[in-house]
Amino acid sequence: MGGNKGASLHVIELSRALQRQGTQLEIIAARRFSKDSAALQGLKVTDVSKSPSAQRMREIVHSGANRSREEAAAEARAMLLNYSILHALERLHRRHPVSAVYERYSLWTTAGAEFAQRHHLPYILEVNAPLRREQQRYRHLENPAAAAALENYLFCCADLLFLPSLQLKAYVVGCGVPHERVCVLSNAADPGRFDLSLRRKLRRRHREAGIFVVGFLGSLKPWHGVEYLAKAFHRLHRKWDGYRLLIVGDGPCRAGLESYFEKRGLGNAVTFSGAVDYDCVPSLLASMDAGVLPYRPARDFYFSPLKLFEYMAAGVPVVASDIGQISEVLSHERNALLTVPGRVTALAEALETLRRKPRKAGTLAGNARSLLRRRYTWDRNAQRIIAAIERRLARS
Repeated sequence: MGGNKGASLHVIELSRALQRQGTQLEIIAARRFSKDSAALQGLKVTDVSKSPSAQRMREIVHSGANRSREEAAAEARAMLLNYSILHALERLHRRHPVSAVYERYSLWTTAGAEFAQRHHLPYILEVNAPLRREQQRYRHLENPAAAAALENYLFCCADLLFLPSLQLKAYVVGCGVPHERVCVLSNAADPGRFDLSLRRKLRRRHREAGIFVVGFLGSLKPWHGVEYLAKAFHRLHRKWDGYRLLIVGDGPCRAGLESYFEKRGLGNAVTFSGAVDYDCVPSLLASMDAGVLPYRPARDFYFSPLKLFEYMAAGVPVVASDIGQISEVLSHERNALLTVPGRVTALAEALETLRRKPRKAGTLAGNARSLLRRRYTWDRNAQRIIAAIERRLARS
């Protein structure tokens, strides 16, 4: 909690929206990044990693964790986390009786489900990724059989599962969860965070300076396809040297991207902001003349990109890969320009269109923002979650 990654921002925004709807909530977090984080102001957060019992168990794990005992160490870490969360929930319940448990799915964490069952409370599970499958494919999964069993346990315990995309619904239903217990609720944005007057001011400055700023917001991970944006930008800059690229975020691909631009003499035309505080994002988006989602081709694209909805809320014209939920939310030539994933030429041509036709760019951005205000706000998501929990409470 309090970090600048999408998972933290999702929790913060949804929590604030739930509070705006009159809900009293407390967040039990496995790790809180900073007590002084402005994004956390007004939210009650209990950091279970700081409890004395957690610290003692961490010492035990550290003393026994070596290569020959990795699996035992992983089990001990899971025990530590579950014990700490369950203890915090019980303390909270004694102070203020809990009405429902809403948990963001994570590997090996069963405390929320156990607490809800113990006290006969509605248990709502938010599943944002096929975590077990991802861990096994991209990293290393200790004890896959146990991970699968725990995942099935959580899915079966949940009275309701909220998922950000239809593609994830197929995954969860494939694990045996009935359709009627699954609700698709995409990511969203708060349009009130974005100052359109600042955006108009910066766009005038860009026109006067003879520049056009292409922007990317997000972590620099391989599946985001930022290498396609880099190649498209190189082509565009060779045709017109007024193009500028602003990359907001950090990640493992940054070094390769910086090397790519330096070798082609584009260092002065590209700005890497690095990881930034959440409160800095609105002003950085306001400085973009176009926002890009250059995702790679993928058969199992299950993402609900937070950057998509923030571009829309900020009034930034969108150029995006025509894939997954992006294709479900946006319509080509109506509120965005969509391109075939991985096609560098098409991506460059779409960006050139927005530069050459500013009136069209403005129309696309305005339509996208109007769509977001109607269908993709955090307040709307919070209302649907509250209504679902109230229906569950009424049945019980």
